[in-house]
Amino acid sequence: MIYKKLYTILLFAMVSTATLFAQEVGQNNPNTAKIRGTRFIPYPNYTGKPYLNDKFVLGEIQLNDGMIIGNIGINYSSYRDELIYYNSAISAQIQIDKISLKGFSFTDKFGKKRVFHRQYGSASLHDECYFEVLGEGATSLLVYRKVNLESCDTYQSKSGLAYQPAYLYYLYSAQKGYLPVNLTRGSLLSKFSKPNQKVVKKLLRKNGIMLADESGFVKAWNLIEEKGIEVDFKN
Repeated sequence: MIYKKLYTILLFAMVSTATLFAQEVGQNNPNTAKIRGTRFIPYPNYTGKPYLNDKFVLGEIQLNDGMIIGNIGINYSSYRDELIYYNSAISAQIQIDKISLKGFSFTDKFGKKRVFHRQYGSASLHDECYFEVLGEGATSLLVYRKVNLESCDTYQSKSGLAYQPAYLYYLYSAQKGYLPVNLTRGSLLSKFSKPNQKVVKKLLRKNGIMLADESGFVKAWNLIEEKGIEVDFKN
C-alpha cells in the first residue's frame, strides 16, 4: 500500500513537472509536426556547460523551405553543435536534423535577440555548423560557439572531465569566405592593410572602444563595418 502511494505521488510529480515545463516554453504549435528530428539523450553531467542556455528558451526556427516556426522551446548544444527543442505534445526533447534548418533565433535573458545561421564551415571545420551572427554586413562577424569535453584536474571535476568553451571567431564574406580572428586589438588590426590599420586605430581611439571582451569587439566591428573599411582577406 505504501509503495502504491509513493508511486502515485512520484507519477503525479513527473506529470506536473512536464506540464509546467511545457507551459514555460510555449503551447503546442501545430507547425511543429513539420520539424524533423530524433529523441534527444542528455549528456553526462560533467563540470561546465554543454548548452548555451541553462534551460529551454522561447525561440523560432527557419526551415529550408523558408517556413518560420515560432513560440517553441529551444536550446543550443554547444558541445555537439545541435539544436534541441522541447516537444510539449509528447513531453520530450527532440534533436532537430541540422540539414533541415536554415537557422534559429531567440531572445536571451537580457532582452537581446540572438541569431544563428547554418552554413558550411571554414576549411578547418569541414562541416555544416551553426554560427551566431555578432555583426552582419558586407563582411560579417561570426562565432562558432564550440564546447569541448576535455580532461581537467580532479580538484575542478571529480571525474577528471569538464566541458570547456573553445569559441572560434571569424570575419565572413559570402564571396571571400572565412578569415579567423581573435578577440584582441592586434588580431583585429592584422586583418587590414597598413593604411587601413591607421584608420581603424584612429576610429577606435576616437570612440573610446576597448577590446577587452566579446562585447567590446562587437562594438568595434560594427563601427568598422558602418564606416565601410575593407578587410584584407589575403592575410
